[in-house]
This record gives sequence, structure tokens and C-alpha cells, in this order.
Amino acid sequence: MKCPKSWAPVLGLLLVAPVAARGQEACKATTLKNSALTLSEVYAKSEKLAKAWKPDAVPAQVGNTVLGPLQPDGSSIAWNLRFYSDRAKSQVAINTFRGTLTCWAMPGSAGRIPDLQPEFFRDGARLYAIAADRGGDLIRKGYGVMVGTAATPGSRHATWYLNFTRDQGQDGGLSVIVDANTGVLENVLR
Repeated sequence: MKCPKSWAPVLGLLLVAPVAARGQEACKATTLKNSALTLSEVYAKSEKLAKAWKPDAVPAQVGNTVLGPLQPDGSSIAWNLRFYSDRAKSQVAINTFRGTLTCWAMPGSAGRIPDLQPEFFRDGARLYAIAADRGGDLIRKGYGVMVGTAATPGSRHATWYLNFTRDQGQDGGLSVIVDANTGVLENVLR
């Protein structure tokens, strides 16, 4: 059966839609000289890429993954950062894993964005030290330190959540909350 010519635009959209839904490459994949970047290093690289993508891009999420727990020097081999452009109503995900950096842009909201100041607290070694001070018993039992930004509902107050996991998902039952702009310990939840 032959398709009518009027279906051509519809068929074209059906073929392109799955690609658009997955996002598009926003920067070429890069091999890093050092696979374990510190928080401040990965943020500096990511912010530069995000601003090249869209000049109005702001950080929406900064954190590491269970595949790369935070190390005492503030580094990780697995970082996930997302930046949001209000003008484009889009976000870009910038990820590192075992020495490779990738960027993917996709349409849509980034959710509740923390109110991070331009020079927010990004001393990964100090965040690890705070985690070790409050959760050293978990670290000695083999739990890794996970760090990620969050925004308080209503005020968008920016915080770092320090959590403890092992075996790629087992929760240590402890969250340490630090002001993401000042680095001051705010709360410890068990």
C-alpha cells in the first residue's frame, strides 16, 4: 500500500520525535586528563559548558552518583550536574564517569531550583570532612558519601545533602544537611 503524500509530514515527525525525546548532544564527549575531578573542578568545567550552551543557564542540580562516592579530597569519578535555561525552557545534563564527560540537552523544566549564589560553597573535601565527622561509623562500615544539592520547598533555600550508601543503593539511614551557600552545618537526620 502506498502512503498519501499528505502523510509525509506526520511520518517525518514520528521518525524524529524519539530522537528529540532523548535529547541532543550539547557538547562533544571529552576524555578527561584526570578521571576523578573535585567538586570545584567539575563545577567550573560544567558551568563553562552550560553557559556556552545557553548564556542564562543556572545550576539546577549538582551531585555525584553511587558509582563514584565522594572521596576525602572532594573528588568523584561520577558527577551529575544539570543546568536550566528559562529562555529556552530546557535543561542540559553534564555528566562525568570514569574519565569521560558528556552533555545532553533536553526540553522541559528542571523542577525546584536551589537558590545557589554565584560563589556557593563547593569545597568537596570540606563536605567529605563534615560527612566523616557525623557519619564516620558508616564510612568505616563501607558506606560511601553521596552529595547533592536540594531546594527547600517554598523558599528554595539551597542545601547540600550528604547521604551514605553502600552496595550501590543500601541506605545508611543518615542525612547531613549543610547550607549550600555558606558551608555551615544545618541539621543531622537519622
